Amino acid sequence: MRNLNKKLCALMAALMLCCTALASCGDSDSSAAAKSDKSTSAAQTDENVSYDVAAIADKLKNEITYKDGLNELDAAMYEKIYKIKPELYTASKVYVGAGGATAEEIACFEAKDEAAAGEIKTCLETRIENQKKSFENYNPEELDKLGSPVLVQKGKYVFMCLSDDNAKANEIIG
Repeated sequence: MRNLNKKLCALMAALMLCCTALASCGDSDSSAAAKSDKSTSAAQTDENVSYDVAAIADKLKNEITYKDGLNELDAAMYEKIYKIKPELYTASKVYVGAGGATAEEIACFEAKDEAAAGEIKTCLETRIENQKKSFENYNPEELDKLGSPVLVQKGKYVFMCLSDDNAKANEIIG
């Protein structure tokens, strides 16, 4: 009965999230046009900026304190863990918690283009949602970092950091 109540609560939360997302899609034409102009401007700015994803991943690993040790993930595992196809990115570096007791993770990708970066970001969002379900009963203390992850797309670059120091992660990513 207790598990049923938890599942019902999780389902209700997911439904509320979907309703909120659908409601936010109802912008007026002028507001949507203004947002589109801003998005285009930001994309043009980010398009001209180059990031070294490996250096940023290393900096996130070395300058933030983690509860668990982090191990570099082999690129062959990206598709298995994140469902990210190799043809979507040109450079990457990923670290995952060594012991599996925490949700701590770093994933930095340079996609082939901005559309591919959007696909990668969606895969990382799915990973975060799956991790929430995994840690819900296993280690609920980890839900804080999963509930407010640092997940940033800058043009064709995507950065994710799951840690207890979002301010530092955002500072490093820029």
